[in-house]
Amino acid sequence: MEDPATKYFSPKVTSRDRAVFEAGIAIGTLVHQFTGIPVRNAEDLKILEEAIKRSLLAQPFREEVDVKINVELPRNTSPYSYVTLKSMHVDARIVVRYGKCRVVARLRYIPELKYTLGYIEEVEEVV
Repeated sequence: MEDPATKYFSPKVTSRDRAVFEAGIAIGTLVHQFTGIPVRNAEDLKILEEAIKRSLLAQPFREEVDVKINVELPRNTSPYSYVTLKSMHVDARIVVRYGKCRVVARLRYIPELKYTLGYIEEVEEVV
């Protein structure tokens, strides 16, 4: 795929650099656009997972997105019972391909760090 934005990037930026950059943007988008959303039931979770997936796939150079939300939902029927989505509830895998490079990025809560970490899980050259 031809990228009309290439001319704005330094000529020193490689396809690998851009793939990692795009993966970082995807992780940032997920964290900063979707956290804080109220969720009440399992149907809401499925709809939200699909909305996140479709939103991230709409961005350039995304090949695949898998999103799983792990949150304990309210058990009562009060109109005030809902949970607010936090980044720690999200486990996402985002595959970006730029040029001849494919990057697999992850966002997930790491208990030993007590932190939701966005990181590069894999980088590979593809034909």
